Amino acid sequence: MSEEEKEIVVKIKRFSKEKGSWWQEYKLKVDRFTQMTEVLRRIKTEQDPTLAYRASCHMAVCGSCGMKINGEPRLACKTLALDMVKKYGKNEIAIEPMDFFPVIKDLIVDWTDFYNRMFKVKPRLYPSKEVLEGKAEHRLKPEDQRELWKFEQCIWCGLCVSACPSVKNDPEFLGPAAHAKGYRFLADPRDTIFDERLKILIDSAWRCTYCYQCFNVCPRDIEPVTTIKKTRAYTKFLSEKTPVALTGEKHADSIAKSIEETGKIEEAKVYISTYGLLTAITDMIYAMQNGKLKYALVTQKKVKNMEQIRKIIG
Repeated sequence: MSEEEKEIVVKIKRFSKEKGSWWQEYKLKVDRFTQMTEVLRRIKTEQDPTLAYRASCHMAVCGSCGMKINGEPRLACKTLALDMVKKYGKNEIAIEPMDFFPVIKDLIVDWTDFYNRMFKVKPRLYPSKEVLEGKAEHRLKPEDQRELWKFEQCIWCGLCVSACPSVKNDPEFLGPAAHAKGYRFLADPRDTIFDERLKILIDSAWRCTYCYQCFNVCPRDIEPVTTIKKTRAYTKFLSEKTPVALTGEKHADSIAKSIEETGKIEEAKVYISTYGLLTAITDMIYAMQNGKLKYALVTQKKVKNMEQIRKIIG
């Protein structure tokens, strides 16, 4: 089995400023150990030296080889060619540059906007003056380390940003990677700019739609969406809140109230209490025009054993 080879067809979406975009096919044989980075290397060295892509560590640490493989944002070094053949039931593998990122050449994308978002959250620890002067030292409790450890593992690969619909549609949303890095320092008791970080992160946190795509594609299991949820919990500590944050808080309170009173989320009532009657009527007209109002009129059964639900909440 270790020596078995299979021929695959690799379709790569090429790009150059002179020609624009086009698809190009390559054929080669792979075995069960062949990574997609090795596939690209062999294409470049054996068939087409004009192919451009990024790769460095080949062990899912540097984050350089992010791209779309059969439509999925993936690290090429962490993807085995024959795994993709088995998963999709065909010997063709399509490779494209990541979404959201402007393409420079072939699979190489421009990271400028991504880095701007990451640096906006101030991705480093700001220790106290005493520590900087050597008069004290910071110590981290084991329970604090456990909270931070998962979110320290971000390798800035950009896969979560490539998969995120909100970052494409809302320029004010910092993106899942920036939130993962931002929360890592927001929750660090050694940091000294908590209030400043909170102002940077809170408004953006309430712009996430909870689609969980960042959760699905992260190669390090960091769960950026979890950091966004945790960041939202700090909203109560912010003295001046943006309209987006205020609406988000109102929405969360409405959901909690709905569950406490009925045992479930009554979406129509939650929507009205969050956005107000006028906005609800306007959106209802839009929903009716698009044939979606029927979903709001579904009769729901009452939840039994409400006292047990209230015990859980209480």
